[in-house]
Amino acid sequence: MEPPPSRYRVVERGRRLEVIDTRATAVPAARSAPAVASPSLAGTPPARSSAATGRSLTTMRLYDEKAPRIVRLDADGTATLGRMRLLASVIALAWLLATIWQPWLGVLPLFLLARNGLGATIRRRITRWLDRYEIAKP
Repeated sequence: MEPPPSRYRVVERGRRLEVIDTRATAVPAARSAPAVASPSLAGTPPARSSAATGRSLTTMRLYDEKAPRIVRLDADGTATLGRMRLLASVIALAWLLATIWQPWLGVLPLFLLARNGLGATIRRRITRWLDRYEIAKP
């Protein structure tokens, strides 16, 4: 029995090796040709934009009740998101150190989040904050 043909091909172009996916549906465009946006994607924002215009964010179900959706944050929203990420990192580090010191402390935050729906309350507040910046659902 013979193995199936390979999905990828390796070719040499201009003294460089390129890998070509033979199952890809889109034909790769030439490097010098300008990219043309399809009409269906004309109204959608880019995945990431420059710092001057803000930042796009695709939400997840973990922290957003209306996920997945794309929100574009302005400068204040981007700064707030950065501060929240820093705070989450500090809390995660403190939780990790507490868990190493006393393993039973590692389970304590799980009980606090489950008790009285604290996790749902946090998710609801984050969703309300993100509602101000909503653009479209993917």
